[in-house]
Amino acid sequence: MLPFRGSLIFRYFIAMRAFLPLLFSLSLLPFVAHGQSPASGALSAEQACPAYQSIRKQTNPGNLVVSPGQDYRVLAENKPGGDWWLLEVEGQRRWVAKTCGRHQGGSTGQPAPAKTHQADFDFYTLAMSWHTGFCNGRNRPDCRGAKPDLVLHGLWPSNSRGAHPAFCDGSQKQRFCGYGPLALEQDTREGLDRVMPGSKVCLDRYQWHKHGSCSGLAQQPYFEQAVAYSQWLRTSAPANQLRANAGGSVSRAAVLGWFDEWGFGGAVSLHCKSGYLEEVRVYLKPALPEQPNQAKPQPYRGQQRCPARFDLLP
Repeated sequence: MLPFRGSLIFRYFIAMRAFLPLLFSLSLLPFVAHGQSPASGALSAEQACPAYQSIRKQTNPGNLVVSPGQDYRVLAENKPGGDWWLLEVEGQRRWVAKTCGRHQGGSTGQPAPAKTHQADFDFYTLAMSWHTGFCNGRNRPDCRGAKPDLVLHGLWPSNSRGAHPAFCDGSQKQRFCGYGPLALEQDTREGLDRVMPGSKVCLDRYQWHKHGSCSGLAQQPYFEQAVAYSQWLRTSAPANQLRANAGGSVSRAAVLGWFDEWGFGGAVSLHCKSGYLEEVRVYLKPALPEQPNQAKPQPYRGQQRCPARFDLLP
């Protein structure tokens, strides 16, 4: 029996010697984990962007970044047509937003969805939160140091009847920071951060995918418009009246009267929570002019969401 056992061991050893080179060559191939989609080619970086170890946790040990003008090997994407590339950055596998550069050569599991889509919609809703009202009871980064003022929630393509258009780029609802960073010019980025504190928690990314992608505009002109219209409303006579009355209570009729005098009577809705103002929405004809003061009001047919008298939190 011993010689037979010895011959089996010898044959097993010979087979493994033949198989080991194959195992070694497979180990050199890019590893694509479950939940990732294979991709190849290179990312030519056009802006400095963080290179994350985890998309969900946004962890970045060593504070690695991709540098403009450099090419980085693409290993995978987070999903077919997703927002993130898995790259080789300084010898490590890191996730970088697709908006950080141009994909060159290679292939992906599936073509990326179109970035914009002209949805059919009837009007725009300019949604502006009363910051202290929205932040009441909320402990989040964008609520630290909240001031009694109107801040941008979103600029939404909207319909008079039926569902409003949403996620026209084929994306799906997820954590705000799960979407890749926006590709905006520096002055637009700075202006957006001023009027939208929620950008600290990636609200801007979510608003783009859910609403902006249905506007028919690219990111830059869409957010240029959103910033311009936000500033227009924030510097308006009704906004000045709201700030002047912060810390007190006002009547719904008085606030609607301020908007009536401003030229937007019947095109505004007030939204309250537990007796205090949380949001103001102004309704606009869909062909938004470049100059906001030339915008036309869209009649609002719904109900007001504030009681006859409500508080303006300071």
